[in-house]
Amino acid sequence: MPPLTVISSSALTTNYNNPSHKVKTSGALEIEDNPFKELVKNTPDGKVKRASLAGSAITTLLYLFAIAKGTRKGNFKFGDMFKVDFNSVPKAIGLATSALAGGLAGGLITDKKENRKPKLKEAMHQFLGNIVTPISIVGIGTSLIEKHKLSMVKNCIYGGLAAIVGVGLGVTGGNYVASKVNEAIYKENDDRKVGPKDFGIHIDDILTVMAMTDLGDKVKSFVSKALPAIFLICGYEAGTKKAPPKHEEKN
Repeated sequence: MPPLTVISSSALTTNYNNPSHKVKTSGALEIEDNPFKELVKNTPDGKVKRASLAGSAITTLLYLFAIAKGTRKGNFKFGDMFKVDFNSVPKAIGLATSALAGGLAGGLITDKKENRKPKLKEAMHQFLGNIVTPISIVGIGTSLIEKHKLSMVKNCIYGGLAAIVGVGLGVTGGNYVASKVNEAIYKENDDRKVGPKDFGIHIDDILTVMAMTDLGDKVKSFVSKALPAIFLICGYEAGTKKAPPKHEEKN
């Protein structure tokens, strides 16, 4: 049995001035509270977050319904909405855009007016930097891979490379373009930095590669259920975006 490590109370320091209540352990580890905890709280922020998530979910379901209804033959069933094959770039972009639009709408309706511009600017970043550009690059790479009729193993390897390159180029390039578009629209600097979160949410691009390549019916069935849930993040991020505090704007 390994020896037990005892940590004294003095090794733990809590920053109570920070609303996120970060907990630092001896300066080596930093733990933050769950960012979704406000969802269940009866606060203005909680209301905005619930509305953003709900709006994103509603428009996603409407998109799935429209696609499934238009492609299915015979009697329509609710489960058909989660059997949509996202094997094309337009379908994947349409799914993500529907989630983005709903989340943005929910946030705009329930939040303060001062937060409208930040939400619209974030929506531009989500649309160009986290949806259209990376998915398009991934789609182009995947289509080139499929033309060579490779084995499943090579499909996975090259598909993974396509996802990595697509995310790298798409996120950085797309967000750069989004900043320029926002600056042209709002006549002010848009210095939004690309952070780990922008890359972290791109498990959707891996799923998109899986949807566009021939990896079997079981894989496609998993993707058709997981991809709509992943894309809810885009709508949630746009809908919950807020203007920085006044003291941060001055610094």
